[in-house]
Amino acid sequence: MSQTSDTSPTEFRLLSYFTSASLVAFVVVAVLLGYVFRALSIESIVRAYESEHVNHAQILANEMWDDAFGPLESAVAEKSPAEMQMAPQISPIHQKVLMLLSGTKVFKIKVYDVRGMTIYSTETKQIGEDKSSNTGVIDALRGLNGSELVHRNRFSTFEGEVQDRDLVETYVPRFDPASRKVVGVVEIYGDATDVMTDIGKRQWILVFAVISLLSFLYMALYVIVQNAQKHITRETQQREKAQQALSLSEERWKFALQGSDAGVWDRNLQTGEVVYSGRYREIYGYGEDELIDPGETWEDRVHPEDLPLVRADREAHFTGKTDTYSNERRMRCQNGTWKWILSRGMVVSRDAQGKPVRMIGTHTDISERKAVQERIQMLAHFDHVTGLPNRALLYDRLRQGLAKARRDKTSLALMMIDLDKFKPVNDQYGHQIGDLLLKEVALRMLACVRRETDTVARLGGDEFMVILSEIEQAQDAITVAGKIRHALNQVFEIGAHQVNISSCIGLAVFPEHGSDETLLIKSADAAMYRAKENGRNRVELANA
Repeated sequence: MSQTSDTSPTEFRLLSYFTSASLVAFVVVAVLLGYVFRALSIESIVRAYESEHVNHAQILANEMWDDAFGPLESAVAEKSPAEMQMAPQISPIHQKVLMLLSGTKVFKIKVYDVRGMTIYSTETKQIGEDKSSNTGVIDALRGLNGSELVHRNRFSTFEGEVQDRDLVETYVPRFDPASRKVVGVVEIYGDATDVMTDIGKRQWILVFAVISLLSFLYMALYVIVQNAQKHITRETQQREKAQQALSLSEERWKFALQGSDAGVWDRNLQTGEVVYSGRYREIYGYGEDELIDPGETWEDRVHPEDLPLVRADREAHFTGKTDTYSNERRMRCQNGTWKWILSRGMVVSRDAQGKPVRMIGTHTDISERKAVQERIQMLAHFDHVTGLPNRALLYDRLRQGLAKARRDKTSLALMMIDLDKFKPVNDQYGHQIGDLLLKEVALRMLACVRRETDTVARLGGDEFMVILSEIEQAQDAITVAGKIRHALNQVFEIGAHQVNISSCIGLAVFPEHGSDETLLIKSADAAMYRAKENGRNRVELANA
């Protein structure tokens, strides 16, 4: 039995009022969405710039603090701003800063000492300014990173003066590797003008798109209701099937659009049948007409080291612990190589018992980003000349080694090594030959230390440090130190030059010569200086 009803003029007037009010409301909602989009975008950009600036600051500090900014701080401690600006160290520091920042979006940097005084700036006239009351400097001196977006009508950079710029300025504390106390602050300015312009454009596009879409939908609804007599009544089962099909289609394309340049997959979880988009095939090196081996499961193409986490993330989504599935892993391509892939998906259909039946999602190739991250990590933790761990990574390994030694009740040895007659090599043959010599020194030292648990690191200049883990007695470390001293005492063939150097080695053993890293380093350093005083080219054991 069918049922029809008439719609009165009053109801149409109410619908008209409702539609008009709704359109006004949607304009407000669209504007608010645009504001929220802008606020979230700005927050994301500031965080991204902060992460990039922290990496730049760490690289600058690792490269220059001990040899440049630290000595500069001491040299200008009691001088006036004018004298600080004329300090002879400023020019070479400026040149190296420009070299390190070449190719980045950094506009300008400043360096502050622990008093908040500007000891260096790419804008020379700002050197000597007192910024001790600056909130960013204050927070950084407390050990906190901080960033904010600011607009400047005029702004001076090391490339000249610019106008009407949106800038992200970040304050990054510099920690002393040994004491972990803040010894200074690096401030970095990045140019975000183009990004902010793009956000503004996309904000208004979003607002107008939402307004237009909702206006169209409500006008269409108004017309449909006015012509209600033309509607066709459908059976409940047909309507439910249509709604389910529409829901599946909407979810599928929702995820297809969420991934930029992504490949789409649609998998039947009961039969294993899967449909791939053309972009998905392209990512893994398959042609449009080539079939991905139907007998090969998706797990077969996941890197074995990543498979446990992939399964855990998938199970968490299947059991309802996560709304969506997201995982980064390595996937094998058709030619056998591996790519880093971001896989994202969602279960769009379940059976009566709640078991997942169908899942769709995307694969995005985030490989180039992984390579950039690995390069940044390399610069932050390894010496650029020798490839050995730098000071920061060495101290981290020393802390870990001491923690293990305390737990296992074993010994650990620390060597402080200083090269004799290295400066004359640089003076006579140039820094290029000096760098090649440092590389050969590193190789000889590594040849004397063969265990994976041991570490050879370059602290800077001609100073090296060696950690020997799990030694049985001090004599074992003395033997290794003797091998290193002997190896470095042999002639080096550097290009057309024969170079002779020697070394002074100070040796300290945990726990006899120090109960923590600070005391152990101090004991090894004292022993090394005693080796210098006693004639050089020798090994000295720390005093108990």
